[in-house]
Amino acid sequence: MDVLVIGAGIAGIASALGLADAGLKVYLVEKEAAVGGYAASLCCKATDVCSGCSVCVVPEKIKQAVTHPQISLLTNSTVQRVGGEVGNFCVEITQKPQYIDTERCVACGLCAEVCPAEPKAVYLSSAEAIPFSYVLDERLCLRFKGESCKLCGESCSTKAIDFERKPRGQELNVGAIILATGFDIFDAREKGSLGYGRYPNVLTGLDLERMFNHEGYLKLSTNGKEPKNIAFIQCVGSRDEGHGYCSQVCCKYAMRLAHLIKYQSPDTQVTIFYIDLQTAGKGFAQFYQEYRESIRFIRGVPVEVSPASSDDLEVRFEDISQGRVCREIFDLVVLSVGISPRKDSWDLARILGINLADHGFFDTKEILNSNGTNVEGVFLAGTCQGPKDIPDSIAHGMAAASKAMQALTVRGR
Repeated sequence: MDVLVIGAGIAGIASALGLADAGLKVYLVEKEAAVGGYAASLCCKATDVCSGCSVCVVPEKIKQAVTHPQISLLTNSTVQRVGGEVGNFCVEITQKPQYIDTERCVACGLCAEVCPAEPKAVYLSSAEAIPFSYVLDERLCLRFKGESCKLCGESCSTKAIDFERKPRGQELNVGAIILATGFDIFDAREKGSLGYGRYPNVLTGLDLERMFNHEGYLKLSTNGKEPKNIAFIQCVGSRDEGHGYCSQVCCKYAMRLAHLIKYQSPDTQVTIFYIDLQTAGKGFAQFYQEYRESIRFIRGVPVEVSPASSDDLEVRFEDISQGRVCREIFDLVVLSVGISPRKDSWDLARILGINLADHGFFDTKEILNSNGTNVEGVFLAGTCQGPKDIPDSIAHGMAAASKAMQALTVRGR
């Protein structure tokens, strides 16, 4: 039987590969134009030794998935309706028009250069995008707003751009469904007192990841210089009134990034502000003990980031160990933003008939470590079920594939 995997992040890719390697036909549906999810934009944090972040395994798994003969990849696609039951689901898929042909696009960038829209309606979704192709966003394109612009099409020497493409519907019959839609990053602008979006030298952890991934080193956006005094603020969008759960990954990525910074620039001072540190995971407690030698940890919650002299930033925080409010100056502040459930989770829950848990992640049956949902034949993989790091997401995706195959085996008897 065929299996549908919804979401082509690292958990969905792990599920798809597990199923495909077992000989099943897999339809891998991705809402975005490229596959890999957030994991594809993260940086390797190895220094002279591996840090165990597992980012290095992501590109290879993506390559395996997009070239596997048993996997049909449907990007720019969403699930509209699901009917039937385990062993015989009928799924309606709609694929948005891909105005730029991924087979013809050579990613030369001429289309983006001539695009008069602001922000640009033609862009490369990411430097790590697979398929590696430019994307035309009709929400930003002047042509789709009634103007006669066709500059990008005229500039394309390979004739990859076609404005006449229409949405395409497709109906699939599958035996099981794996939901691996991933997560949203918490919008740090909601914490207005921390200055994200107002002060250029306040970044999120994801911003920092992408900077290292693209540039290979860290620099201040205001003057291009290397920062010398950096603050990491933990639990931004986690463990508060609106998000009363731990995102689990934030302490790990903050410490790994801090260690990478110290490795590249030993004289840089790095401070991590935390509520308490989540050091669970294989070898991570030892990892933390090693980092304590070079990184300053302050148990306290920063309540405000404000501009100081020049490009510097003042952080006002409660130092719990001293029992008082303190102020310190930093030239870069990094907000360790947490994992949030996707905003479209309600829509998919309604379409699939499955439940959501209290915080908005998809709910599993009341069985320890279960991948199953309240709908027989529908399984969960990765962070759509709750916060996980890359290794746990891969393991969860592989477990979901195994559960799906078990269900199909039982159904076929």
